Amino acid sequence: MREHELNAGTVTEGMAVAKHGKRQGDEAIWAAGAAGVRPDWADVMWFGADAHGRVGMFTSAGPGPIPRAVFRDLAAYNALDRFLRELPTAGKAEVLIRYKWTGDWVRVAERGLFAFNYDYDRGRPNGYRLVARPAVPLSLGQLPGWVNAELSEAVLHGESFAEAADRVADLSGVPGGLVG
Repeated sequence: MREHELNAGTVTEGMAVAKHGKRQGDEAIWAAGAAGVRPDWADVMWFGADAHGRVGMFTSAGPGPIPRAVFRDLAAYNALDRFLRELPTAGKAEVLIRYKWTGDWVRVAERGLFAFNYDYDRGRPNGYRLVARPAVPLSLGQLPGWVNAELSEAVLHGESFAEAADRVADLSGVPGGLVG
């Protein structure tokens, strides 16, 4: 990975996700995840792809399971985060779940990513639900090789993001298993 990619990392204020070298708790979050312990004190943002090569962003809300591979390399994660969040706007986002504040999910959906949040304790099954859907979905084939390599171990093989609007996303086919 190139040096400028390794030094990347942008996070919207209020999201408890890693920003290499900028937040004291990031190393603890990544160490816990790498050890197989879900960092349920943090709302971890992570990225994955579905069985059709579409790209998604997920926020764990604390208790949400996360692919073990996400915690492999904090610097690589930060590079991926910066690259995907700085993509140019590709189109509008359709908001499917309204929260008091949906800015992060809308912004990534406008860049082509399907945006999910872990939803729990609302009288329905717990799981990742689609918050915002892109008008112009981004696919792995449009991305550089290093991005594909980073996402290759966070593929939800049994899932189609485009069909996930009314149900919980299926994380059962993630290679390497889940933390949580």
